[in-house]
Amino acid sequence: MSFSAQQSRSFVGPLLGHTATFMVDDRRTNLAFARSALFHLTRERHPCVILDIDALYSSNSDFIFAPLSETQLRAIQVVVPEPDSDVEAVIPALLASDSERIIVDSLNSLFHLLTTGGRSSRSRKLSFMMALLSYLTKVQKTAVLFTMYRRERAPYFGRSKNISDLSDMTVSTSLTGAALALKCERGLGWVGGGFSLPTP
Repeated sequence: MSFSAQQSRSFVGPLLGHTATFMVDDRRTNLAFARSALFHLTRERHPCVILDIDALYSSNSDFIFAPLSETQLRAIQVVVPEPDSDVEAVIPALLASDSERIIVDSLNSLFHLLTTGGRSSRSRKLSFMMALLSYLTKVQKTAVLFTMYRRERAPYFGRSKNISDLSDMTVSTSLTGAALALKCERGLGWVGGGFSLPTP
């Protein structure tokens, strides 16, 4: 199947200058999103770094990277934290990278792996990090994409607010045939509030 560069621009355009959390219902949808988003994010050879906390990308590389050209593959850096490592040590390098696109899989795992003495401390650290990422995306016109399983959407600071609300946008993601249906639950995105992302 052929995909136009305009399709990729239409998907990526509203994400530039923002952080966005893509809510998925199951592993199949998450894999389809990983494959599709990466294809469209790197379509025009923009550098992309993936913080692969759950090893989704590395353990499913044959499927996720299959549609990518050699040029696209060279533009991608995958960072997999070592087991029991301090994930916070990876964050400064992530922020300092010259990548124009950043993917974090997953937001919930990042929250739980932040070193802390308690939940409120993790919440403050994540809140600070998300605010910093949001600022950097606006200054540098980059895009930061988080994925998160809907069943794991967890409150922070003991209130009804969810950690996905720390990003600029929350996007419902569902697999419908040969495309992903994206719908903004919160924040501004595509015209009409939704987008059909072709799956390569």
